[in-house]
Amino acid sequence: MHAQVRTTIRQFELLRGYLGKAACGQSPQDIPRHVHDPAMLLRGNPDHPEHDALGMRNREVPAQAEFVVIGDSQVYGTCVRADQCWPFRLQAESGQPVYNAGVEGWGGVQYALALEELLCLSPRRVIVGLYPGNDIAEAFQCARASTSPLAKSFWNPDWAALPLADLSAKSRAERAVARLAAERPDLPHEEILAELGLRGEPDVAPCVIESSRFYLAPQFRHAVQDLSHPAIAAGLMITRKALGHLRDLSLNYGFALGVMLIPTREYLVATRLDEAELRDREPLEQLGVAEATLLSELRSACADLDLPCFDLSGYLRHFVGGRIYPQDSRIGHPNAKGCQLIARYVRDRVLPGLEASRHLRAAVGGVYPMY
Repeated sequence: MHAQVRTTIRQFELLRGYLGKAACGQSPQDIPRHVHDPAMLLRGNPDHPEHDALGMRNREVPAQAEFVVIGDSQVYGTCVRADQCWPFRLQAESGQPVYNAGVEGWGGVQYALALEELLCLSPRRVIVGLYPGNDIAEAFQCARASTSPLAKSFWNPDWAALPLADLSAKSRAERAVARLAAERPDLPHEEILAELGLRGEPDVAPCVIESSRFYLAPQFRHAVQDLSHPAIAAGLMITRKALGHLRDLSLNYGFALGVMLIPTREYLVATRLDEAELRDREPLEQLGVAEATLLSELRSACADLDLPCFDLSGYLRHFVGGRIYPQDSRIGHPNAKGCQLIARYVRDRVLPGLEASRHLRAAVGGVYPMY
């Protein structure tokens, strides 16, 4: 009751703040989706009209959460409407309430910190969506910079001098897009990408597979998953520790916990190279090896912790050519169709798997990864 009252009061405050900003000429699109946080580094902005009082992308904070999904932009639903993101679609598909605790820019450390905060909702089932496309690098950054004692417990001071992963390919591609847009303001965005693709811009790599056409960023995705880089190797160790903490919370508080591995668009294409039209295969081949290795390490980490693990790679690879990502775009987040497919996967495989693991844990004191 008290939680509901606090939520209602907070919703009134948000509405009042939103109306005040609208009166000042500030549209919802102008309200940032994130705010700085010394522990999380960033968290969802509770003043955003699509967010609840905790800054998460839900209509309201429930008194009790049946099912919580924690993750980054892949869970938040960066390139779709709030009613199209896969946690929302899962709610419609399963008929059960789903709480979306995804925040853009988060990684494994923030997932552990967030679940600590969300224990007040008494969740019964929790899924952590791990995205190898940047979560490991984000875990390193958060453990290093966070003021949270929990985050610091994942950190080794010997790592302080490690160089960060080289993200220059991403920034170079972004500058190239911005520069051409400034030079040719009349040029549509898809034509800007097409021109840069023809020029050979490394991370504006054109790809056609079946009916899909988009632009890949294999060099950036490789840089944040290459375990030969010391910061990425450290990030994997940090992620393992964060998963261990999440497992301990599930045991102590009695909720079912599972990990879902969400592959990059680039990796899905790499698993079907012979079917794709590409400018240059080699960078994607290197990315494919790096991500396959990282996915294997994450599955192994889940097995070591007796956590059920659900790898979406084998499922989504069949649909990567079916327009499940934005077309003529560099955006690697699933569109509405992709979110619908993920929601159905969770409904048909993850939810039954979590229920089976809960009964198995009760019977024999452990579970096994479900790849």
